[in-house]
Amino acid sequence: MGYTAVIEQEAGSDTWVVVLVATLTRAESNDLFLSGDSMVSWPVDGVEPTDDPRLERSSMFVSEIAARPGGLRIRYRGRAQAERAAAVIRIQLGQIGIKEET
Repeated sequence: MGYTAVIEQEAGSDTWVVVLVATLTRAESNDLFLSGDSMVSWPVDGVEPTDDPRLERSSMFVSEIAARPGGLRIRYRGRAQAERAAAVIRIQLGQIGIKEET
């Protein structure tokens, strides 16, 4: 069980994207769900709207993040806002025992 969190700049724009990919085996995902799946939240200040209103949220279950093939992508107007969001996410995942993959 692990995750990666990177910050990328969208080509040709001032928008920065936090890309969070959680890697869970099927057994780990089941165990996480049965033990009370944890939610990860992120700051909404500076979040860029998406074309899909279902994705405009401020938190998500870890198992839900892991189930997304491309991971979770959160778009921010500025790099500092994206860096703050990534730091908040890293702290939360560390607190629930999920380690960042290097």
